[in-house]
Amino acid sequence: MMRSVQRILSVFESFAPTKTTLTLQEIADRIELPKSTAFRIVGSLERAGYLVRLEDQRYCLSFRFTRLAGLVKSTLDIREIARPIMMELADKTQEMVGIHTVVGRNRVCIDSLATATTQLRTVIQPGEQFPLVGGSGSKTLMAYMAQQELGPILAAAARASKRSQSDLLAELEKIRRQGYAVSHGERLLGLSAISAPILDINEQVRYCLTLNGPSVRLQVRETEFITLVRRAAADISLQFGAPTGPAIPSHSS
Repeated sequence: MMRSVQRILSVFESFAPTKTTLTLQEIADRIELPKSTAFRIVGSLERAGYLVRLEDQRYCLSFRFTRLAGLVKSTLDIREIARPIMMELADKTQEMVGIHTVVGRNRVCIDSLATATTQLRTVIQPGEQFPLVGGSGSKTLMAYMAQQELGPILAAAARASKRSQSDLLAELEKIRRQGYAVSHGERLLGLSAISAPILDINEQVRYCLTLNGPSVRLQVRETEFITLVRRAAADISLQFGAPTGPAIPSHSS
């Protein structure tokens, strides 16, 4: 039963904004199944009204998805989606976890939590703002900004961090390439942070997930925490509507 469900979901996820119609062979190739197997699945979905066969024998999703999309809770936002995953990450790491976004030229914390009771921990409250200069969260959000958004911020960020714009751009490119950012003492001396992007349904990045804690603890477990943060951000992204991403590999920092 589980395999059948996975195959059906794979058919749905074969479609994309750039590929709104597909031939039977294209569907079979995308879900990596024989054409005969794909034919049976596609036929069942067509009869159930979830796929439409067009005159040119290509398939597209039906308007049933529009109806189902309308049933999604209108108030469901990133905080509601992320909370359970943030709680799990906080429990595993015993450090503070937060969600950040950009407002103007600042990074704003929109939610945070910590489950640890140790006195040596960081506390960032929802609503707190920090300039888009240093810190893993700021750099992660900047790394995924469109050029027209980043342009007005880049010069000020470079001056504040006492770096050249080319050096800062190179670091932002590295963050995009590796999918995370790490900072040690950039915002506050003795504070470290690890951030990863959260993608939405359009694969845009408007939020990032950040793990904060004392450098004395985070640096010892940096490699482990990078993997945990990236996996948590990927899980939030998936529930936020992003396409399924690649597995998070183990790596060294």
